[in-house]
Amino acid sequence: MFKKVLLIIILFYIFALLQSSFFTNFSLFGAIPNLIFIFFFLLVFFIKKENNYQLFILALMAGLLLDILSYSYLGMSIVLLVVIGFLLKKVQSSLRNRGDDKYPFAYFLPLFAIFFVIYNLCFGLYLYFVGLTAVPASFGLEGIFSLIYNLIIASGFFYIYKRWLKFTK
Repeated sequence: MFKKVLLIIILFYIFALLQSSFFTNFSLFGAIPNLIFIFFFLLVFFIKKENNYQLFILALMAGLLLDILSYSYLGMSIVLLVVIGFLLKKVQSSLRNRGDDKYPFAYFLPLFAIFFVIYNLCFGLYLYFVGLTAVPASFGLEGIFSLIYNLIIASGFFYIYKRWLKFTK
């Protein structure tokens, strides 16, 4: 268990470094991939519903790194990620109750898109109301390219993680 937590912390840190340094050189219309959010969403998507303490730990790690990399106050990303994590687990449990496959890609992609948009809109509105930006959360061309860019990278991460789960079992 300790090794798993340590590996997750190291991976969050590596993704934060990649997001803030390497991938800034590969922006599409000003959009860069949010690797921390992608990794958080992926981990929450695959944990069991009864492991709420893991969801809090993941939200704390990811939210802290997202807040450090942004120009906002600490705490808002943590709160948003906790809410997103619990909403995701609620949606997943309702999908499982219908007898669907446990973790299908057909549910991962739309759920990721919805929660990514919710996160960006809520964070943008927060920045607007706190006074850190002059424009409310606009979802223009940069937002659309950001969503597409993150969906492509999240899809790759999904298949890599799914293979790794099969390999470790």
